[in-house]
Amino acid sequence: MESSPKSSSEQNVLVLLSTLMVLGYIAFNVWAIEMLGSSHLLHHPDVYELHAITDSKWANSPGHAAEGPAAKTNPSPPAPTGEDSGGPDDGAVERDMNKAGPDPDFHPTKWRPRIMAVVPINWPPVYDTRIEHHFGAILDTWGKHVDVLRFVVSATALEKNPASSFSWLPDRMKSGELMLGVPMTRDDDPKSRNIWEKMHRTWRKLGQEFLGEADYFTKVDVDAFLIGENLRVFGSYLNPDKPWYLGHTLYQRWGIQNLVYNSGTCYVLSREALRRLSIRLESIPTVCYKCGGSQCSDRSGAGEDPQTGGCLRDLGILPADTLDSNDRCRFLPFRPRDHLFNVKYTTDPKDWFWAHKGSIGRNQVGEDCCSPYPISFHNFKTYPPSVYDKNALYELEYFFHSAPYESRIAGMDPPSGKL
Repeated sequence: MESSPKSSSEQNVLVLLSTLMVLGYIAFNVWAIEMLGSSHLLHHPDVYELHAITDSKWANSPGHAAEGPAAKTNPSPPAPTGEDSGGPDDGAVERDMNKAGPDPDFHPTKWRPRIMAVVPINWPPVYDTRIEHHFGAILDTWGKHVDVLRFVVSATALEKNPASSFSWLPDRMKSGELMLGVPMTRDDDPKSRNIWEKMHRTWRKLGQEFLGEADYFTKVDVDAFLIGENLRVFGSYLNPDKPWYLGHTLYQRWGIQNLVYNSGTCYVLSREALRRLSIRLESIPTVCYKCGGSQCSDRSGAGEDPQTGGCLRDLGILPADTLDSNDRCRFLPFRPRDHLFNVKYTTDPKDWFWAHKGSIGRNQVGEDCCSPYPISFHNFKTYPPSVYDKNALYELEYFFHSAPYESRIAGMDPPSGKL
């Protein structure tokens, strides 16, 4: 039975509408990819153009190659499977790792890596005896074990409120020696949660101006404690002219956004990882608050640590396995007492700390939580007053920095072969 002219017209309209919808969908996706900086295109032309290294401060470091290491294009890891996200082979922990092993030409008896630490803080500071004491404690303890230390603030806020106008600050902060101002388009109010903008602008500035000052660059929360000598031994087994991304790896966004990243409490970039990241960050787009997800973009309120991981993922740089030979953690997101007595394993797939850590994670509790040569702890809060312990950083300084560097080489096991 032949269709009437009317029904044929309706069919033509439907075909036309369907075609327009498909073309609109394709156009939208092309636009979205461009807006998000082509975040899944691993061959970023600017990043993978390897520049000759000319800075005399580090051109002669061990194993340095004049043209830099070959660019890697590691794909994002597959999503975990199974209720425990790992199965008997613990693939949930291992599949995402940067697999290149330690460099045989690098060893702690051959060289001592230089470390630069950046500590983002709110500015201007509000006076409180606890905050005054805490800044002093950082300088008296872990801060003196890094080669370069900077407190990162908004450049505009620092210009309006010079460090010298705060008489209660430690002298080295008050003089401006330890202050690093970075340009920000948003305010520095902690309620605004603009830590991601502060850090991506910090990484750009370090890549442009400080690349020759250190071999490893670490972001340390103001309430964290860095055991610099242990990081130095760990890093001395690796070539800093390869792209290393070290820290405590979190997996809760793995199944949703195919993203693994290191906790923002304390993580480390090798010189080459910083160089590539700083170039990548020169071209990230600004998107709306709820846009982007794990994409490498600039947006208000974004979580700093997953965004950093997403930008590094664009470059094929994934978190390295930093567990010791007994699968204990070296980068710890809590205080020692919390890891020993209060942190309990859970199978809740939504738990930000335990999600997808499998059977290896299940064993990281109690006395098996932590490496005897940890690199960082966290959560030494100054607020509320009831939780502040003014002696905590000094106690950690005594227990973890009193041993000579050479003794750590004999006692501390090298990076895992799973790196």
